[in-house]
Formats: sequence, structure tokens, C-alpha cells
Amino acid sequence: MDTAEIVVLAVGSLLVLLTLWFFFGGRDNGGRVDAARANSDKPLYACPMHPWITSRDPAANCSICGMKLTSYIDDK
Repeated sequence: MDTAEIVVLAVGSLLVLLTLWFFFGGRDNGGRVDAARANSDKPLYACPMHPWITSRDPAANCSICGMKLTSYIDDK
């Protein structure tokens, strides 16, 4: 391997790692779960396609896709 191949391989590996970190690592959930647990007297419902969209209202719809929130999440 010459120097150019090593540099291209290193930069490519770095880009892959940064992309994976951006999508999967190091993000705070913004307190969404903690805020949802504050009203733990009602069950928590989530969108089947977007489980981070939650509500205590069983008739609520997903703000992204419009599906009814039906999946019950046991948060106790």
C-alpha cells in the first residue's frame, strides 16, 4: 500500500465512524421519558413506527405519520 491508499482508507474509516456516532451515539433523550413518567397514573402509548412519539392519551395520533398511538409501554 502506498501513502495515498492509506490516507483514503483512514479518511473513509473516519467518515463511517462519525456517521455511526451521529446516528446512534451520544444523544440525550431530551428528558422525554422522565417527563412522560411524571404522569404515571395513566398508561403510556407509542406509535408502532415511531416509538419515541408517546402520549398518555389513547386516542392520540403520531405527529409524524398520523397513525393512532396503540402500543402500550409499561414504564413502571
